[in-house]
Amino acid sequence: MTTIGTATANTDREKYRPGGPKLGSPKSINLNAFHTNAELTKELTKIEQKSDRVSLREIGRSAGRNDPLWEVKVGDGDTEVHLITQIHGDEATGTEVALKVIKSLGMSNSQQVDHILENLSFTIIPRVNPDGAMYHYDYDGNGDAEWVGRRQNTQAWNGESRYKPYYHSTYPAGDPGYDMNRDFNIRPPSEFNPRTDDREEWWYNQRYLDMPYQGHTLFASGLRLTPEIRAVTRSFNEANPDYAITHHHKGGNLYPDSGTGNKPQKQTLMSVMAPYGEDYLDRSPFYPDDHTPITEAVNPFLDYETSTRSIKLNSLVIEALAERGSSIFDSITRYGYYPLWGSYLDALCPNIANGGDSAAGMLYEVAYQTDDLGQKGLGRMLELTKVGFLESFTALADNPELAEYDTETYFDTPLYGEGIQQQ
Repeated sequence: MTTIGTATANTDREKYRPGGPKLGSPKSINLNAFHTNAELTKELTKIEQKSDRVSLREIGRSAGRNDPLWEVKVGDGDTEVHLITQIHGDEATGTEVALKVIKSLGMSNSQQVDHILENLSFTIIPRVNPDGAMYHYDYDGNGDAEWVGRRQNTQAWNGESRYKPYYHSTYPAGDPGYDMNRDFNIRPPSEFNPRTDDREEWWYNQRYLDMPYQGHTLFASGLRLTPEIRAVTRSFNEANPDYAITHHHKGGNLYPDSGTGNKPQKQTLMSVMAPYGEDYLDRSPFYPDDHTPITEAVNPFLDYETSTRSIKLNSLVIEALAERGSSIFDSITRYGYYPLWGSYLDALCPNIANGGDSAAGMLYEVAYQTDDLGQKGLGRMLELTKVGFLESFTALADNPELAEYDTETYFDTPLYGEGIQQQ
């Protein structure tokens, strides 16, 4: 989720910590291991043609390239899972794992897959940001545009809202676009139009929409200005999920207190995060338990039951990876939670469009964006994510309430440590 710039000092790029890939350099960025938009379309179409379990539909088009956003449905179970990946174009690992998972769910005859499909139903959007995924610019200053990806979509602001929101920028090469994980809005589409349903006094500094809603102020709310986010919102509302999962990348971070003797600290290659409500305000890593307004610390639209399921889902993944016994898998950290009111989890998990029957949520964050490392270290990131996804699905198929897991595993997991790169 963090924005990692390309203007990183050379000394930082030369650093290395055990358990993680070496940092990249501008001349070594290579994305050939990732699917292009056209290749992703081809693979998804092929899976649908070969499998009678998978349903594929186009739910929208990207703002800049006019490339399709694909939604995959598979499974016949009562527990609904909504999964999105690559909402930030330079965060591509989730798409690759989602494609593998879709293929497995659609074509495998294993007992594990049968069990999952009997108990779960999936709605998967494997690439939310086709524009950012394929973004090219002159990354290394040699006069040629390279494929490196970027966080935003490609879309100008043309007065669609009272003011241009803070999450619209022209980084890194002057091309306008939105950070789409800041563009969601908690209000159902029928209740919110950014042109008409706001007031001057809601805008802080003419950049941030601090929107009042049901007795609360939702700071820096999104405006749903991008066609991609409108499509994801429709998909979520139609799915009416019990669980919502989103996959991201972050910067490079050290695992706290992992260095012993003369050994350096190791990297944490994955952080996880659970959204939760007021019942867990006393567990906030950033605010005291009497903090007001509570919308800065927790999501008041998530009740105790939903919050607990969110936290248990994260505990499940932490435990499943730790059981692998590898230093790569036992260095999972926690991404400190506070609401981002324009994000997928905080705006959609309350599920206001479906009467407030809220969804439990989980955020995955693996280390480094593609414009940091390209495809370096991809194998480890793929394995971490694949294990997390499949273990989650199996456990949810066994018991959708996740009764055998606890919340303390999550809160006992350390927050991610010192950053390796300048951010």
